[in-house]
Amino acid sequence: MTGQISPDVIEAGVRSLISAHAGALGVEVTTPVVYPDGDCISVFVATELDGYMIHDAGLGSMRLSREGVSLGREVRERLSLMAKRYDCRFQADRMSRRCTSADEVSTSIMLVANASRSVGDIAAETRRQTENSFRYVLAERVREIVGSRLKENESFKGQSKTIYRVANTILDEAGREPVAFIVPLASRSAVASQFRELYDLRAAFPNVDRESVYDEGSDFRPEEDGWMLNQVGGVIPFGQIQNELPRLLSRQTPQQSLPN
Repeated sequence: MTGQISPDVIEAGVRSLISAHAGALGVEVTTPVVYPDGDCISVFVATELDGYMIHDAGLGSMRLSREGVSLGREVRERLSLMAKRYDCRFQADRMSRRCTSADEVSTSIMLVANASRSVGDIAAETRRQTENSFRYVLAERVREIVGSRLKENESFKGQSKTIYRVANTILDEAGREPVAFIVPLASRSAVASQFRELYDLRAAFPNVDRESVYDEGSDFRPEEDGWMLNQVGGVIPFGQIQNELPRLLSRQTPQQSLPN
């Protein structure tokens, strides 16, 4: 039976999620507010002559930059509107709030943290759009090469019994059995999950080729991230798929069989 938890215990647990220490930019406060990728948001408290400046040191904006988003006029206007929702300002590429009383600092910390999270939401939205776009472009390129042998979003069960929806599956010439899994990699943020998926599928379908196709314009690092993915399959730059995919398929033999 689940026992009741006292308010004091709950409060202590929540407080343990918050930490603060002095740094070059002021007091850095780690909050329980998180960006879409799960990282806790840090906010900085700087003491000034007429009060306190609470800001995110531009960490939210850095997430946008990593997604290739330029902080042009339209984006800045959008961020300024978001800042106002939390009684903050977007200035010098950072979310900030000024207060004159020490009593306002704790409230300001949470307001700035949430304003910074809103910037992270835009970054996550941009990443989803980029991933969806790259996923579509890759599928169309594979279709140009193999035609009706391509099946999209087919489900396969890995050795762990986890079910995966593979973006692009190429069937044999008879159109019955899979001979290759072609998966898009729009950014390096997906490397870990893709490694797990391909590792699991390799154990269940050892005779099926597994190829990760990456966007050369993304933050993917061929030497570092590519080394990891090469342990569970192949890695192909999108610009070379037209040449590499036919070569890969030519290695397939009619004698291949899949496990039951």
